[in-house]
Amino acid sequence: MKFIFLQSLDFISFSIIISSVFIFIYLFNSYKLTYKAFFILRLSMICLMMFYLFNPVIKYSTNRYSELEWALFFDNSSSIKFHKSPSLNSINLGIDSFKDQLSNTNIPFTSHSFDSQIKLLKGKLSGDGQTTNFGNIAEYVSQNKSALAGAIIVSDGIPTEGAESSEIFQNLGLQVHTLGIGSKGSLVDIFINAIEAPTVSIKNDRINISAEIQSNGDVNDRFSVSLYDGSILIASKYIKLYGLGSKSTVNFQFQPKSIGRQKYKVQVSSTADEVNILNNKQSFDVLILKDKYKVALFTGSPNNNTSIIKKTLRDNNRIEVDHFLKISSNKFSTPIKFFWEASYDLILFENYPIEPLSPDFVRILAKKIIAQQTGIMLIGGPNQNNKSLEGLVSLLGFQTINEKILNDDQGYWEFSDNNFQNENLPPLSRKFSISSMDSEVDDIAVFESGWTLLTRNIKRKIRSVIFNSSELNKLYYYENESLVFSKIFSESINWLLRSGISSENYFRMNRDYFQQGEMAYLSGTRVGIQNDSLGFYIDVFREDKFILSTDLDMNIEKNIWEAKFRTPSPGKYTYKVYSKNNKEIIQSTAFDILDSQIEISQVFLNEKLLKNISYLNNGTYYNWKDKEKIFGEISQKGKREVKANMIIFKDSLTLLFLILVFLCTEWTLRKKKGLL
Repeated sequence: MKFIFLQSLDFISFSIIISSVFIFIYLFNSYKLTYKAFFILRLSMICLMMFYLFNPVIKYSTNRYSELEWALFFDNSSSIKFHKSPSLNSINLGIDSFKDQLSNTNIPFTSHSFDSQIKLLKGKLSGDGQTTNFGNIAEYVSQNKSALAGAIIVSDGIPTEGAESSEIFQNLGLQVHTLGIGSKGSLVDIFINAIEAPTVSIKNDRINISAEIQSNGDVNDRFSVSLYDGSILIASKYIKLYGLGSKSTVNFQFQPKSIGRQKYKVQVSSTADEVNILNNKQSFDVLILKDKYKVALFTGSPNNNTSIIKKTLRDNNRIEVDHFLKISSNKFSTPIKFFWEASYDLILFENYPIEPLSPDFVRILAKKIIAQQTGIMLIGGPNQNNKSLEGLVSLLGFQTINEKILNDDQGYWEFSDNNFQNENLPPLSRKFSISSMDSEVDDIAVFESGWTLLTRNIKRKIRSVIFNSSELNKLYYYENESLVFSKIFSESINWLLRSGISSENYFRMNRDYFQQGEMAYLSGTRVGIQNDSLGFYIDVFREDKFILSTDLDMNIEKNIWEAKFRTPSPGKYTYKVYSKNNKEIIQSTAFDILDSQIEISQVFLNEKLLKNISYLNNGTYYNWKDKEKIFGEISQKGKREVKANMIIFKDSLTLLFLILVFLCTEWTLRKKKGLL
């Protein structure tokens, strides 16, 4: 211990101090015992003040010895529980025995489990970790190496996230030993990696299906790949699989027999040693559309809308139009018997009927519509009024209301969809006073007065549309007709022609389930749609919370739209496909994301990685069955810490506090003795 003054002590100061000491002794001896306490307090204060004046420093050192702990890291990722030997139960028993031996040799240690993160090990390993990250171990050892004797890692050495071990385990400054679990041979897993198939196809066209089969582990055999339509086998082929992550592609071609959304399944045979058979099959669906749609067009009297409607319908090469033009009270341009004998997907009434239809006609028409699941569309004409719709309006799910409508009554209107630009729309005349009999009617466009302009309805699975104006031609020649006319007429026709189809999904993901972190692929084809030139984009939601958005790009070679995104955390999600032309939702489909099972795709002992970790840190590697040998590599370790301490009186609050205490004590005693 050293005692020094930061301020030098000159001769004058020294003389004053010595003189003060003799004076104090003389005065101290001359006073009675009662007053000597005051001199002692005063002397104490003077001494403390002198310490502050000359600022002395006391330097001294202390040393302490402490034992260092060994950090044990046990792999708790899901791959651990899939090893055949040793089993998870055997591993837990071995861990208990290993820790008991460490305790018996008085080697201090702390136990941790690790997967995607490091936790203190309390109890036994469960093998429920989603991924294995060795980088967390390197970071933990680096941050705590001053308190560690070294580290022991017990794992199968299969990293599924994080950086390469050769980078993260360099220059840790501590010994790192490793114990390997499992056998070197990888467990077998055969799974369907992806399916390529059109999302939409036309009846009687042949469909090409491509399935990519991937195999891991020690595989060298033939496996069957089968295509099913529900439970009916369509085709089956044999392929050779070689394991080690290799991939094989199987192609099928078949002709669908039914229209609507058809569900298919691809399944690959399994092997007795396979670790996971749930991924040996994948389901997918294809929307099968009719090759031709038949439309019956009834016209009461030719007008400005007639040629426009016929031209638009016939421009679609998948629509056949039978035009029934009213010539007289009992005669049409095409004999009406052809209408009753044929089956139609859509009946379009344009400026028809002008006079109320007979009850028998309405009754037979209703039976035909219900039997053939035919859509109905009514476009108002210049020769019609509320009375013209008697009988027919009930088939559409509406009723007429008595109200006089002026012929020159022009009204402004707007689309109900807020995403559509509603500015500068031409005013239109309202033709009918009608109201829906169903609360679930969908008003696509409405007048400012509140009356509906364009409405859709589904009643008993029958779809119907009413356009409540006779000026459809005005929209066709409108400067922005490509959007306005298409949204009013073309999209209504498209919506009606899908009646009888169970779903309207044109886009599909490449799998029917996903794991967290996988890449999801979305593809689709739009058939017979003319207004999607700008393309599409998708938004992904979890419940109502927006997660991500991405564009669909056109694959010119395959003639399909494609998009991909990385799957987020597990849960229930919905993807919505939008048209860039008018921001309209084309499709909304739910899908699930499961917990990641990437661990079980590779289950084997990766000795190379574990040996490399030990080599980089002057450690040793042993197999789990030889774990007792590692006790020859570890021992008790400790460190001695020498700490330099310094006391500077000038910076001491304690001395200042003592001066105040002595001063207050002296004043108190003097007051009690009456000396103040």
